[in-house]
Amino acid sequence: MRLDEYAAHDGAGLAHLLAKGEVAAKELGRCVEGAVAAVNPALNAVIELYPDALETLPEVASATPFGGVATLTKDFPVEAGRAAEFGSRLAQGFRAGHDAVYSTRFRAGGLNNVGRTTSCGIGVPAVTESPRYGATRNPWNPVRSVEGSSGGAAPAVASGIVPFAQGSDGGGSIRNPASFCGLIGLKPSRGRITGAPNGNAPLLGLATAFMLTRSVRDTAALLDLCHGPDAGDFYQIVPPVGTYVEAIKHRPKGLRIALCTRSWSGVQIDPEVVTAVRSAAERLSSLGRHVEEASPDFGYPDFLQAQKVIWAADAAAHLPAMARQMNRSLEEVLGTSLYALYRWGLGISGAQLIDALAAYDRVMRQVGRFLAEYDLLLTPTTAMLPELIGTFDPDRAGIDAEDVFNDLAPKETYTALFNATGQPAISLPLGRSRDGLPIGIQLVARFGREDLLLAAARQIEEEVDRAPLSGGRGVQPLTRQFLGVCHCGESTKRQKC
Repeated sequence: MRLDEYAAHDGAGLAHLLAKGEVAAKELGRCVEGAVAAVNPALNAVIELYPDALETLPEVASATPFGGVATLTKDFPVEAGRAAEFGSRLAQGFRAGHDAVYSTRFRAGGLNNVGRTTSCGIGVPAVTESPRYGATRNPWNPVRSVEGSSGGAAPAVASGIVPFAQGSDGGGSIRNPASFCGLIGLKPSRGRITGAPNGNAPLLGLATAFMLTRSVRDTAALLDLCHGPDAGDFYQIVPPVGTYVEAIKHRPKGLRIALCTRSWSGVQIDPEVVTAVRSAAERLSSLGRHVEEASPDFGYPDFLQAQKVIWAADAAAHLPAMARQMNRSLEEVLGTSLYALYRWGLGISGAQLIDALAAYDRVMRQVGRFLAEYDLLLTPTTAMLPELIGTFDPDRAGIDAEDVFNDLAPKETYTALFNATGQPAISLPLGRSRDGLPIGIQLVARFGREDLLLAAARQIEEEVDRAPLSGGRGVQPLTRQFLGVCHCGESTKRQKC
């Protein structure tokens, strides 16, 4: 199989070839190796491939939904025994002590983890540009950023190295890299993906793991594989009525969609982002959806302060344990932004943390009541286009905890709210700037309604495939991004795996 043939398929397409015996998992592994060799020197998205995982890929497809498709995981603890360095010098040499429960479910569904991708330091800074691994670059234009913290996963998928890759999202870390790289990025509802064996969901319920993909059908199938509680979870979300793969076959009618381009944080929105979102809304309206401008009414300053408290308290609680385990000094290895967040977190009281959680509870009620009036909320994914590498330096001198969140604001204005409130949210690649950079739009559904969210996303995907949305140089169909060509100019079409 040539690399352009390999990269032309989403995961479901590769699984179909595996099931028919037209390709073997081991051959797909060679394609991954070839793709990494072709594009990773320009992108710096993949830290390493696992020789043992590649060598043990089977010649015969397994009788599973994905049959042996290869994937990559973020530089966080996912698979027992694998390096998990959080994109940081603090955790250099650390290895995961156990499997994440969702990763065992992915393996049971036929996925093979063959390597790990870059991340920003401890998942906090606004960019995947770390002293540990350097800058990860955008396949659409390598002088541009990929955001964070699932920064390596996005270009690995967009450039065709793998059809999908694992990430995690505590404030937008799946959706924002998806937006910057022209991908589909779903943050499921709180509790849909268990955080076991450590808990229901990391970061006091704000974070969840999932995948960045090139097709809605892959997103649905992957969610079918890994959703559901683990024994001992102290709360359990209502399960879906059927499978998500079946749900996306439905065509929702009469949807009421709220359109919001108002900046909740007050940061300026790039005019090209506003144009792309409004263009998507007009297209949806012309196709029979009822779209009206509306926004949830909530106190953004109170919400943001609560987020700062929770993130800083989490840093103060967990970073010292890693430092002790790795026998390192936090001040020497963290970098200025993370150290500032940690230091601020040390001064947070138990009462302040309880107040922050109460503030989140108020916002959850306000947003929940708003969404009770609509089927979906449509917003930008980020307020900005992919910035030049080096724009947000997380290790600049003098940075404090306030600066950390000021850096994040242009990217998390529309995303972090739904980590707090728990609703499912998805970024779809529905726009392009004048310079050809991807622009993502975000759709949000009511809590637990991934079925409706994915059905609507699939319907939009099919309509875009038939008649692409306008914008910039034109928008490629959602399922056919970067098919064998890295946008740094390196063609992989003539290379054999």
